[in-house]
Amino acid sequence: MSSNFAKLALESTPLATNGTELGRPDIRSYKTDIAGLEEIMVSETVDPGNLKRLLGCLVNEDCVHSWRNFGSDGTLDALLEWENRLRPTKLFFFYIQHQGELIMIGASAVAEKLTRDFPYPGFCVLGRCYIMPQFRSYGFYRYILSYRLDYCKERFGDELKAIHIGSVNDRISRVISSHNLDGWSRFIHLGEEELHVAGQVKTVGAYMLLLPQYIHSLQRALAGKYAPQCVYRLRYALSLIEEGDVKDLGPVIKDAFEEAIAHGWFTDHDAYEIEQLLLFCRSIPLVGF
Repeated sequence: MSSNFAKLALESTPLATNGTELGRPDIRSYKTDIAGLEEIMVSETVDPGNLKRLLGCLVNEDCVHSWRNFGSDGTLDALLEWENRLRPTKLFFFYIQHQGELIMIGASAVAEKLTRDFPYPGFCVLGRCYIMPQFRSYGFYRYILSYRLDYCKERFGDELKAIHIGSVNDRISRVISSHNLDGWSRFIHLGEEELHVAGQVKTVGAYMLLLPQYIHSLQRALAGKYAPQCVYRLRYALSLIEEGDVKDLGPVIKDAFEEAIAHGWFTDHDAYEIEQLLLFCRSIPLVGF
């Protein structure tokens, strides 16, 4: 560990996990190319002291993190129960190693569905990411993002279709829109969603990473001769995902899809894949859906 990270770890000793040692079977290492830090440690567990500090930071920070609704005195079991009442969710806690102890740098979650009753598999949600204030601006977010993407791929394999994330932070939006992670396309802007956090309604940018094979399945539903202009708009919007830039993709697809139905295009073409995506947008729900 470089002197910068060693100093940061020493300054963060109140966050050190008492009795948390390396070599536990539930701790995984994740490689980084952050200068002076070879790896981040990842676990699905956290000790009560670290969790209390993390939740306490959230309650006192002006942010849209949904754990602010949970309060600052909960346990890990209660937090897991709270999350899984909404949808099947895994929690991950991230650490750096210093002098045989793990220092927590942040936490995040992956939900296997947007809602418990969402009917289609392969649509994951990255949520609840929080990096402790003293560990920000070191580049950790990109690796927390990478770990969660890899988890989604490990969980669903070739059935993975799309991964959703919401962001109100411009810096996070820039990272997810141009992350340059090997093997992953970028997130594109779907539209805006409204979150209810700590008694307030916040507007949040909704982003989605669509897997190439899923994009190709959407494009196949639009292939064919004598297409109306609305189908050309759909084709163009989907092409921008891989080749250019697009904003408010959800409403663009919704409006063109409804027009294509009116033209009778989907009488002879399969709308199943596009209907999945539109149901996902309605279930977020995007503003205007």
